[in-house]
Amino acid sequence: MPIKKNRPRVGRRKKGTGSSLPKTALAIFLITAALLKSGAADKLEQSVKRAGNLFASAENSKHVSMNASSFDIDICESSMPYFPSGYSETLIETESPVSVTIDGSSGAYAGESPVYVKNETDYEIDIDALLSAPDKVELSGSDVQVLIMHTHGTEAYTPTSQNNYTPSDTDRTTDNRYNMVRVGDEITSVLNKRGVKTVHSDTLNDSPAYSGSYNRALEDITAYIKEYPSVKLVIDVHRDAITASDGTKYKTVAQIDGADTAQLMLVCGTDAGGLTHDSWQDNLSFQLKIQKEMNTRYPGIMRPLDIRAARFNQHVTPGSMILEVGTSGNTLEEALSSARLFAETLADMLLN
Repeated sequence: MPIKKNRPRVGRRKKGTGSSLPKTALAIFLITAALLKSGAADKLEQSVKRAGNLFASAENSKHVSMNASSFDIDICESSMPYFPSGYSETLIETESPVSVTIDGSSGAYAGESPVYVKNETDYEIDIDALLSAPDKVELSGSDVQVLIMHTHGTEAYTPTSQNNYTPSDTDRTTDNRYNMVRVGDEITSVLNKRGVKTVHSDTLNDSPAYSGSYNRALEDITAYIKEYPSVKLVIDVHRDAITASDGTKYKTVAQIDGADTAQLMLVCGTDAGGLTHDSWQDNLSFQLKIQKEMNTRYPGIMRPLDIRAARFNQHVTPGSMILEVGTSGNTLEEALSSARLFAETLADMLLN
């Protein structure tokens, strides 16, 4: 077996289509998630204390290299960020926000180029075995094959003159022209144009309340599966968030054809949290193949795949996944660019 364990709703719907730290200044790098569930503040404070002097800032510096801890934000409303040791990435300070590329090459992650993994469970992961495992996601017939939806649909990006919005909360908006629904529209459009029949739920499962959004999202998914039992793949599209204690935003970028493009990250849920999820290894196998293909075509576009204890509603189909498209520091334009690349690559994989 490729994996061994060490120890024991429905709302409105749309159909269709490594150098050392600078000595001059040390600062604690604080990661925050918007609208964390009740009781999160105490846990976050403990995490920050453990993190201690994580990141350096150099006044008047345009380039900062660091050997510090991971600042990957948590996307689960029931868990808190953490800071594993041995992390090293490069920050390139722009005007605002600050750009960072998290490509896994620091040595803090399992795997090797083009596939890196951040394993947050007690499972041992055999990447090679999973990459060579038979696919459990195959298209069949002419019916709907893919569902795009959003547990946290109101998540949004840094406004630009092209895409400016009135926020409903910090880095969030219920205006679907500028939030994750817009990104989902892009993925849906590309897949349908390529002949992969796809439907898109524009239900905002995190509005008006953030807490409980995964439960509402499961109702949303279940209703679509009932209406479209042919669905093979459920893609829950989010964006990440990395914010410093001084309010500075960080965006994850890759240079694709000379332009900043939002980095992507796949999140694979498991049964390690205690909820039934018998097919998580099949999900992980498919996601690793996507990771490999994306980074082969567009080096650096994927952040290390995040394997989590929580299930994230990925037990519904063997092709379920969370897709993180950039962070709140990215622009919508950067996010749409990487979303199109993801959809084109996914279409090639499914059709071939």
